[in-house]
Order: sequence, then C-alpha cells, then structure tokens
Amino acid sequence: MVVAQRKTDRKNRQGEQTRERILEETMRLAARHGYEGTRISMVRKATGLSASSIYWHFSDKEQLIAAALEYAIGAHLRVIPTWPEFASGDDRSADLYKQIFQWPREDFWRFGLQMAVVRPSEDAPTRDRFLEIRRESIDWLARWWEPGLPGHMEQRAVGALMLGNLTFAVRDSYFLRRHAGRRFDEDRIVWLLALSLEAMADRLAELAAGRPIAYEGAPVQAVERTGTESGRQAFLQAAEEIIAEFGYDGVTVARVCERAALPASSLYWFFKDKDDLVAEVVAGAAEKWEAVQPVLSGRSGKENIHWTVPLRSQLRDVLAGTSAGTGILRLGLLLLLRDSNRALGGVQGLEAVMENMQSTTAEWFSTVLPDTGTGAYGAELAEHLSECLFRFLEGLLLSRQIDARTWEPELLADLLATGLHRAAEQVLAGSVPPPRS
Repeated sequence: MVVAQRKTDRKNRQGEQTRERILEETMRLAARHGYEGTRISMVRKATGLSASSIYWHFSDKEQLIAAALEYAIGAHLRVIPTWPEFASGDDRSADLYKQIFQWPREDFWRFGLQMAVVRPSEDAPTRDRFLEIRRESIDWLARWWEPGLPGHMEQRAVGALMLGNLTFAVRDSYFLRRHAGRRFDEDRIVWLLALSLEAMADRLAELAAGRPIAYEGAPVQAVERTGTESGRQAFLQAAEEIIAEFGYDGVTVARVCERAALPASSLYWFFKDKDDLVAEVVAGAAEKWEAVQPVLSGRSGKENIHWTVPLRSQLRDVLAGTSAGTGILRLGLLLLLRDSNRALGGVQGLEAVMENMQSTTAEWFSTVLPDTGTGAYGAELAEHLSECLFRFLEGLLLSRQIDARTWEPELLADLLATGLHRAAEQVLAGSVPPPRS
C-alpha cells in the first residue's frame, strides 16, 4: 500500500510539473505574440508535449492563457514586497530606489498591458483579472505614500492615490519597446526617478493647500464611424478598430472586410495584402503619435523665465490633448508593447519618431541646465532628464488608455516639471544613489 501511494504521489508530482511547464511556456509565448497570436500548436512545439497532453490539463486556449496569467501573477505576488509593511518616511527617495522600483519585470506584465490597452467587444476574464491585479498594486502604493504626506493635508488619500498612479506609470513604461540602439545607466535613471517622485509628493502637498485635487473625468471615447469614408479609408478605419479590440495579431482580412462592409476584392485593390494594410495603419499612427510628444527647442526665453515654465506649458498641452485622441495612442502603445521577432511594417518609423523626440528634448535640457561639468552625472544629466520625462509621460499615456478616469492635465504637468527640476538640483548638488539593500 505504501508503494502504491508513493507511485501515486510521484505521478501527481510529474503531472504538476508538466502543468507548470505548460503554463510557463504559454506565458512566454503570450507575452511575445499576444492573445490572438498564441496558438495551442505553438505551446505544443515549445513544450514538446502532444496536444492530448495539453488538453488533458486545459479544455481550450482561453482556459490555458487565463491559468498561465494566474500562475505568473501568483509567482509575482510571492516575491514583491507588501507595501504597507514599510510606510514611507523621511527617506522616501531611498525607499523608492532600493525597494519599490525593484519589482520583478516579468513578461506576464507586458502581456497583461497588451490585453489592458485593447477594448474587446466581449467579456475577457483574463484581461479583467490583470486589471484587478493592477488596481490592487496601485492601491498598495497609495497606502505606502499616504503616511508620508502631511497629516493636515486635505484629500490626503486622493493625493496618495495620485502618487501611486505616477509611481506605477514608471513601472508600466519599462515595457514599452524603445531605445533599440541606446543604453542608459539604469541605476542613475532610477535614482533620478525616485528623487523626482519625492519632489512631486512635496509639490502636491504645497498645491493641495490652495486647491482641490481633482480628476479630469472619463476619457473621451473614440469617434463613431460615419459610414461615409472612401473605400481605402474604410479599410484603414476598420483595421484600426480591430487592432483596438484584438491587437495586431487579431487582424484578418475577413474581419476587416466584415467591419468595413466591403468585399475582399476591394481590399486588394487598395492594398497588396493584410501586412500592407497594417503597415499603413501603423504609419498613420506614427505621424499622429508625433503630435502628442513634447517638442522643446532652444532656450526657455527671457532669462527671468525658469525652464519649468515652458516645460509645464508643453506637458499640459500634451496631456490634455490625449483626452481627445481616438485610437491612435492605443495603436502606438500596442505596437510599442510588442516583444516579437516579427516586426510589423512601420515599427521602425514609430520608434524613430519617439527617439527623435527624446533626443530633441535632451538637447533642450542641455541648453537650460547650468554647466554640469564633469561631476557624477556630467553632461549625461540632460539625457537622463529626458529619459525620465518620457518614462513618466508614456506611462501616463498608457494609463489613460487603461483606466476609467484620469488626473487633471494642469496638475500633472506642474508635478512633472517641478519634480524633474528639483531632482536635477539635487543631482547637481551631489546627491548620489544609496547602495542597494
């Protein structure tokens, strides 16, 4: 009887190991190819298991991917800190640098963000579960921030939630596919981000003394199609809508033609194939994405005008403009969240747009900063400030596409500009990252 029990236990362990291997490979594939692009056949090839072995554990793809995400989330929650266990105190920037920004950067989060950005027309339990985890994580960070805000501050909890969202924007921005040819000193970037967030918390407390902290309201929804587009435009609009619902891998000729209410023969009159159609959608997104990036050039103007003034003005316009964006931001974010060897047509164009914007912004910072000499950061400070600005900005744009409500652009612009300025002052004064714990 003991021998039989041992055999049963061994068989159960083997079955559990097989199940875990399936889940790990599924999550890896889903993070690379998205929900629509992941196939059971791909999982079978990656694991070396038969289809019957996979279906023994999971009834279909939906159940498999949902279980893979849950498995990845469980592993993630076992290793991240429980934020309320260490309340923010006098050295918040050091805590941010040493602990909060050290979260595991797992592929499942990229996959979750891909699902969160799309707008499926049907129920999506896997997407809903990720959004739940993301909301809980932001709430944890808000509870971490709250004790460090002034006790007499009105709307203290609301301010803490805003800081939680700003902190999470930094995390989310890590997964956007950029800088293919550029590498930064990540320790210095993280330290500058931590200093910026601490300065934003101080600035928020100052502003809250004289004004309420308010939501901007629900994002403006995409404009409905009028049905009067030309054939070419109808296909482009239909493809854009399908990408917003299913992701890039969800685009099929059949879906596009059904949405555009036109035959496939018409599609091939305007486009060589599906890839050609998607490439044009991406190219259009790249052009419009350029309009929502900060463009700063030259000096800030008169000597008595501080550089935070034009920066705040530009950021306010950028953040306010996103509320009127339809699907263009979503398309760009979906593209940048991809982690696939198969590059879509036009991806290089979008990456070039973003790289050029960041380089221009770095040049602007170099003209408004005092001579940085050859200190700990030296001439790299301008590039690091630009990198931090874009991490905050892109993370906030990503949040706008995911969350039901967003923060007031005027307030966000003030916090970002002031936070970066005060962080730069500390770096120029010699502030250096503490050792990792």
